[in-house]
Amino acid sequence: MDEKLDRIVESLQQLNVNVESLRVSLSALIEITDDHEKRIRLIERWQHNLTPVLAVLTFMLGAIFTQVLGRVL
Repeated sequence: MDEKLDRIVESLQQLNVNVESLRVSLSALIEITDDHEKRIRLIERWQHNLTPVLAVLTFMLGAIFTQVLGRVL
């Protein structure tokens, strides 16, 4: 009977270690996920801010190219 109890206690202790390991892993995963979300939001902000600039640059390059092409031909 004592041997059975010892095995049960040992199993419960191992289970406790496994649960604690899982908690630590999940905590690290949540931290990494939050970090990635912050980076994605930062990239989205940069993309949103740069879109008008890129549109203007594309238009200007197109206009310059058209003028140069018109003078050459």
